[in-house]
Amino acid sequence: MAGTLRLRRGVRSEAPHPRALIPEGPIGTGAQRGALQRLAQALLDNGIDGPGPYAAARQLLGRRPPRIAGTAAGAPLRREGETGLEAAVRLVEGLDRSCLPIQGPPGSGKTHTAAHVILARLAKGRRVGITANSHAVITNLLAKVLELAPEVGVEVRAVQKADEGGGLDDPRVSSATSNERVDAALADGANLVAGTAWLFARPEMDGALDTLVVDEAGQLSLANVLAVAGTADRLVLVGDPRQLAQPSKGTHPDGVGVSGLEHVLDGHDTMPDHLGLFLDRTWRLHPEICAFISEQVYEGRLEPEPRCAARVIDEGPSVGGAGLRWLSVGHEGNRTSSPEEAHAVARLAGSLIGRGWTDADGQRRTLGPDDVLVVAPYNAQVRLLAEHLPTGVQVGTVDKLQGREAPVVIVSMTASSAEDVPRGMEFLYSRNRVNVAVSRAQALCVVVASPRLLTVTCRTVDQMRLANVLCRYEELAVAT
Repeated sequence: MAGTLRLRRGVRSEAPHPRALIPEGPIGTGAQRGALQRLAQALLDNGIDGPGPYAAARQLLGRRPPRIAGTAAGAPLRREGETGLEAAVRLVEGLDRSCLPIQGPPGSGKTHTAAHVILARLAKGRRVGITANSHAVITNLLAKVLELAPEVGVEVRAVQKADEGGGLDDPRVSSATSNERVDAALADGANLVAGTAWLFARPEMDGALDTLVVDEAGQLSLANVLAVAGTADRLVLVGDPRQLAQPSKGTHPDGVGVSGLEHVLDGHDTMPDHLGLFLDRTWRLHPEICAFISEQVYEGRLEPEPRCAARVIDEGPSVGGAGLRWLSVGHEGNRTSSPEEAHAVARLAGSLIGRGWTDADGQRRTLGPDDVLVVAPYNAQVRLLAEHLPTGVQVGTVDKLQGREAPVVIVSMTASSAEDVPRGMEFLYSRNRVNVAVSRAQALCVVVASPRLLTVTCRTVDQMRLANVLCRYEELAVAT
């Protein structure tokens, strides 16, 4: 029996048989390393602003303002009276071997804007690429492009690099499981190619496209953005670093966690007018919710679409109306789960289901279970909430629910006090995480929390800033 390991499992277990005893090593990054070496050589040969390859990447690395035909250097990029969408399409049209960053807060139409930029380039007979940190994000933008294509009369012949069955199921999309199939599709006339950095960082893709759109560029590292930037002379970064940052595993040297858009912002909360576009209108948030998010996260620049003010929940037991609500629930010693909050949230959700509400178009309907979204910071609380919530109510962590929205959002803060918070207050009180949680709500947001979370002993200025966000929410909210 020497050298044999015998594994036992239950006869009725439905778990798949294990295929290995230890995890595989890291995914190879040879293509990205090679692309960065080619970029380094281009920098040595031409500097930041000189001619030659990797011009858009070099401009991004140097935080240069976009070079736009007909726009003076340092001038605001957006014209008076121009919508964000109109500006984006115009600016990409005039982009000269450069990079256009677009910051889109919650509900501001980032995906819609990016799709129209892509279709405008396709309409000109250009070849465009889509990349992001995950296949799910890539597929979402690709689906939006195909949804809008008939409206604008553009023919899309797309190829997507993904695992078998992992791409978009659409007759206009050729699914490719290998780089060779992508290359063949491009040679056969494909005008839109979608894939991760492992596809675009290859030397075969250098200069192959007119425009490359990087979606969720607030979650893709600067190194990966630079590695794919040699694909096109026009580079468009779309995302929002003030929502969730890029996911990370393991320990990394200082500085490598900066995303492409964070690099451009360089400490600013919102995109400076001469460096890129800030999409300043949200079609999701009720004005009272937008006012809090705009003040605390976006320097007061985010405004609600006027029709959002029509969204309101009928009054009834517990809460109703629209805007911000605060439900104080006392408890002691809770860290990653809180039975007290789970029961309170379940009662609250149950009282809202079946209530009438008015949407942004003034239409009346009844709230169903899927119209209530429950957010918690820890998986343990998510599991506890799932045991108590009415069937059909959506529940998850901030990370899982980013991109989702609902008429009502209930946030369970879970921990009893700042001293009880695992991983330090920087996680629970994170401005980015509060932003994502609250901004899922179209009409009504209710934060359920221990009152002791508002009495924090801060030891640094940064901790004071963190605590201020939650305190300001409670100050603006109506107690329930």
